[in-house]
Amino acid sequence: MRQIVITGVRSRTHLVHLAAYLRGLTEQFHVTYLAGGTFLGKARVTTGDIRRLLPLGPDTHLQIIQSVGALAGVPDGPLTYLSVGAPGIKPWVTMRRAAPRRPLRTVVTDEGLGTYGDWRTRRAAWRRQGGGEPWTTARALAVEGAVRGLTSTRFAMYDVGRGFALQSRIRDEFLAHAGDRRPDREDGRVVFLSSPWVEIGALAEKDYLLHIDAVARDTAARGKRLVVRPHPAEDPARYRDFETIEGDLPAELDPAVIGASGAVGGTSTALLNLAALHDMPTTRVVTPGLEHLETGLGREQRELLSRYLPAAVTVSG
Repeated sequence: MRQIVITGVRSRTHLVHLAAYLRGLTEQFHVTYLAGGTFLGKARVTTGDIRRLLPLGPDTHLQIIQSVGALAGVPDGPLTYLSVGAPGIKPWVTMRRAAPRRPLRTVVTDEGLGTYGDWRTRRAAWRRQGGGEPWTTARALAVEGAVRGLTSTRFAMYDVGRGFALQSRIRDEFLAHAGDRRPDREDGRVVFLSSPWVEIGALAEKDYLLHIDAVARDTAARGKRLVVRPHPAEDPARYRDFETIEGDLPAELDPAVIGASGAVGGTSTALLNLAALHDMPTTRVVTPGLEHLETGLGREQRELLSRYLPAAVTVSG
């Protein structure tokens, strides 16, 4: 029996990526899942999410563990280590030490847009989340080393070698969960995909709300109305003065989002995926005070964004 070990999941979107890989396996497998991943301590994946989104058959045993040390006890059998974004060094070392001669295949799926960056873009992202030096540089270099040295297979959503074409299995997995809803150009709504800039201290709340208000007025001038989709790590009460779409589904899977006439927001994984998966009309806007995020993008990130999204624009207040 093949043993599957999963680590690094911090969102339901990550589970969809993993599900696409697991669905392509032709042999039976059991899953050991290392729990605990969150984004800013709020966007938590539940056991129900795991059972609902992963293709676990009636004979598939799911073991959820809480510590890296427990990986030493993964049952015997061929082992595939599925990790999100980059192989976890501690999990990999724990499994290798427990069974030095055991075949170990490491498969890495996408974390998001950040996966297509480099060690410098990773370091910048962790700095934005409050990380200090030398920790952020050391961590970024360690992750880069793990990606290069420990990865057996890269199961990417966007194929760099084919001009960032969508990986068909991942595309089909997203579309299967999203159902048959498609963007409706006659719908009166444009969905603003917010980001947790306030939570990570990158922007003051009042400044971010002023920016969204400017986008709302620009949208109204074009004959549409703006509807805010709060990021899962945010407090949706922040947007009490706006019409909102709330829910626990990723934006790429939410019929209420997909069925709108378009989407707008800063550079984000969700905006990219909506355009690529659903051919959704999108507008990418520069957030005042965060202009450096555009200039700080890596080469592959720029190429990926340019394939699916229009160039970023500024919305005046």
